[in-house]
Amino acid sequence: MDRFTINDLTPERFWERQPTVLEQHWLAEIAELSPEPFVLRAQLQGDHEPTIEPILGRDVEGWRANRYIGEIRHNGRTLAIRPRLGIETITGWISTILNVQVLPRAATHSKDTSSVVTQLLAALWRASVLTAGQHALPRTPDRVASHGMSVHGRLDVAGTARRRAAGHRDLVSTQVVRSYNNAPANAVVLADRYFDQRLAGSRWRGNRLDEHMAVLRTATGSRPKLPTLHEIRTARYSPITAKWRRAAELSWQILNADPLGVAADDESTHGVLIDVAELWELFVLHCAGLATDQPVTHGTTGHSSGHLARSTVDPSRTMGKLYPDILIGDSPVSALLDAKYKRLGGMGGVDRGDLYQLHAYSSSFEAPIAALVYPETDSGPPLEERNSPWHSRAGALSFLTLPTERARCVAKLASWLEHSAQAAIQPPTCRSASLKGTVLATEQD
Repeated sequence: MDRFTINDLTPERFWERQPTVLEQHWLAEIAELSPEPFVLRAQLQGDHEPTIEPILGRDVEGWRANRYIGEIRHNGRTLAIRPRLGIETITGWISTILNVQVLPRAATHSKDTSSVVTQLLAALWRASVLTAGQHALPRTPDRVASHGMSVHGRLDVAGTARRRAAGHRDLVSTQVVRSYNNAPANAVVLADRYFDQRLAGSRWRGNRLDEHMAVLRTATGSRPKLPTLHEIRTARYSPITAKWRRAAELSWQILNADPLGVAADDESTHGVLIDVAELWELFVLHCAGLATDQPVTHGTTGHSSGHLARSTVDPSRTMGKLYPDILIGDSPVSALLDAKYKRLGGMGGVDRGDLYQLHAYSSSFEAPIAALVYPETDSGPPLEERNSPWHSRAGALSFLTLPTERARCVAKLASWLEHSAQAAIQPPTCRSASLKGTVLATEQD
């Protein structure tokens, strides 16, 4: 099968090879596909509807992948989208977000590009299972009946009466037995087998997951029957095992779609995508929580939203709901962050839409300081960051590139919060650039 490999958010002119005419038409077909059926989110998103962007976009520099990494198989060819920041960076974000080590170090250094998606999928799945198993394994109650001369559990009066009527002298009783042989455990065991076949020899589980799976395989066997999604959702969960539903649903989705290989030769369209922009947002959220003692709110959960306009006739009527990613402080908001998984800098400067979005957020929430935050690159701070903060009537606006490693990201956010708060209360000097200048520069580029 033909395989075409690119990096996310990388223009066509920087690809390892240029697509042929037939591949150009094939990429155009992929660009028309909705990414929704292929995106695995592992229940990481907020309560509002997640942002949906096309898998591929096209501009003056040609094709480029958007916010997703993964594989799409379409009409006999495979498009593989690798993370431009490297698999270690992405798995590090997942580890930070869920506070678990998602891939042992031995599994992160494979040079086989086809295994990158496998490892990232395994990372999401492993994080989901380890998070679910922090307090208990997916043990569910099962009512078991028995008969004899002694009662085990509770006496079944109706059952005993039927036995006596049939000429037997024993007693019927029922007891609740908690078992690991259930729908969520079956799905998890099968998903573990699925990844183990594709990551053989990489010691990808780690000690803790090995212990969990040994217990579950003893109860279910190594090849249990795949449960239906309805069986997983209707299984009985206690408050401490409720997270196993998420792990089981993710397992079922992976097994049902089989994105890593069964139908590789047919002409159908299937695959798997991971929303890296969502992971970057949640990574920044976690780092912000460590960078300050103030309350930190995930604005995209739907519980903290603002509005672009409010009616003077009926104040309950609003227009233009706003969902910034991260709010720091509570009544009033002291700082606001919006994560952008893209490059900052270049000939175009700050994207005009992003600039207006940040200004609207700052104005609506009356945040004295606000920032768009981007992943850091090796080229150093771009001009927009070196000239930050930018004063506007809404407040002090900054454009930051943050390190992709947790400790350094936390340190830079803490420093920004301290220095920007001081700059926000000082009038702009002759060296300070204005928001109007930024808009004009963007429009001229």
